Amino acid sequence: MPRSASASARSLKSFRMRLPVIPFVIAATLLAAVWYLFTAARSDHRTLDVPRLTRLADIDGTETEVAAAPEGNRLAVVAAGDLWVLNLSTADRRQITRTTEAESFPNWTPDGKRITFTRGANTFAIDPDSGAEQLFRSNATWLSWSQTSRTAFVRDRALWIANPSGHDEKKLVDADVIPDVDIRAPRFSPDALQIAFIKTQLGIRGEVWVVDVVNAMERSLVADRLAENPLDVGWVNNGHDLAYLTNRAGAYSIWYVDFEKSTVNPLTQPLVTVPLARIGMAVSTDRIVLPRHFIDSNVVLSDGTVLADSEKLEFQPAASSDGTRVAYTIAAENKFEIWTAGTKGEKPIFRTLGREPRFSPSGFQIVYTHTDLGGNDDIWKLDLRNGSAERVTDADEIDIAPDWSPDGQSIAFSSARGGAISIWTIPASGGKRLRVNDGGFAPRYSPDAKSILFWNRQAMWTMDTQGKNLRELARDSFEPNPGVWSKSSQPPAFFLKPPGDRLAWQQFDVLPDGRFVLAPIEIRETGLWAVDLMYKEK
Repeated sequence: MPRSASASARSLKSFRMRLPVIPFVIAATLLAAVWYLFTAARSDHRTLDVPRLTRLADIDGTETEVAAAPEGNRLAVVAAGDLWVLNLSTADRRQITRTTEAESFPNWTPDGKRITFTRGANTFAIDPDSGAEQLFRSNATWLSWSQTSRTAFVRDRALWIANPSGHDEKKLVDADVIPDVDIRAPRFSPDALQIAFIKTQLGIRGEVWVVDVVNAMERSLVADRLAENPLDVGWVNNGHDLAYLTNRAGAYSIWYVDFEKSTVNPLTQPLVTVPLARIGMAVSTDRIVLPRHFIDSNVVLSDGTVLADSEKLEFQPAASSDGTRVAYTIAAENKFEIWTAGTKGEKPIFRTLGREPRFSPSGFQIVYTHTDLGGNDDIWKLDLRNGSAERVTDADEIDIAPDWSPDGQSIAFSSARGGAISIWTIPASGGKRLRVNDGGFAPRYSPDAKSILFWNRQAMWTMDTQGKNLRELARDSFEPNPGVWSKSSQPPAFFLKPPGDRLAWQQFDVLPDGRFVLAPIEIRETGLWAVDLMYKEK
């Protein structure tokens, strides 16, 4: 064979031997690419596991809200209504506002150089180093930032956004048709394409919603339990989940919405039984920071007599008309219980599950609020003689905060039926319910049965039992609270807050002899805690 032919044969043989190698290399490359995409997808779709809970620090005063700087090392904290800055590395803490009007909803600008916050009806910005403060946006509250420096805020109960320059304001979500429903706590997703927020009705009940920034399409995420009251939201797991602080199971804990599975799941154990004020949390990468309140309260008389004392939280006391007994609520783990005790030291007795008890004029029955397994609040009554309980209202909307008329014929209560929370009445023996006014919370009959005391639109009011002769008593009562009538004075007198300088729950009562029954609050500890997120791979 000629040399040239031999060389050609060797070349052909070598080429033929290399042919199987090429598809192998291609296959290997494809497998590597698939493996990379698979592992990348897995890292993006981690699922949340049981988190780690750690105490971080405390600030002077009761901490209520917190925001994390972009680098995660500095925290803006609202404590006793003023703004502080806490450095987690050095433990240095500095108070940067001192005002008579409380600050709320702090947020850091994306560059970490300023903190914005709500004061009154406006948003202000402050330099945390110099303390220099200026009006940032008027008639705007609940302002938050995206990583791209866009802002979201609430104006006239509607949700707005603005571009980084602060111009080109755009309304994303209209004000709700129900006048006492507000938007709170808007939070941008990590990619700034969505905003999660809370729709709340008087801070009594609420729902979690999300809106698309581009097309303004909104949808509810959590709206299945009428008795639920979310306080704040935050995007976690690279935006694959949304955490929110809620009393969905009784006490306040963090739950999360799993977007992939379309489920709502618990994330933490109970963190706060009953908060002293609204709690706001911060999300920084894989860490959630929030204040926790460890408190105790017992039922006592204004002369110092202790009627109920345990390690659990006793509050919402109500006195019988003859002054011999007191009914009250105990917050026990993830449920509320109603107990009674005698005013002369008789042993407390468990009566039923529920809250907000009020005695009938005879003292033989109690009317109260009960939450069913579906998360709906209704009015029930309990016969203390035989322990039998009976439902009074049965509506799809919440019915709460009842009171018995002095003649025992009617029960007044607050209801969201028909839209705004307003005052309704129903015969104590059952029958047709009647709407008395267009807005109000926590009705309280006067001893002469001629008037009803109630809260509405940040003020305390009275009206006659037909809903007429409206009279404003006191303004700047920002949160829905019940007042109380004296059972002995003539003409009837009313009280709008517990007596004395002690911190106490707003719900209280008066005995016929003029002594008050109330639930003073003992603050055992407040502080900032970290919920460090843990993950498990699919």
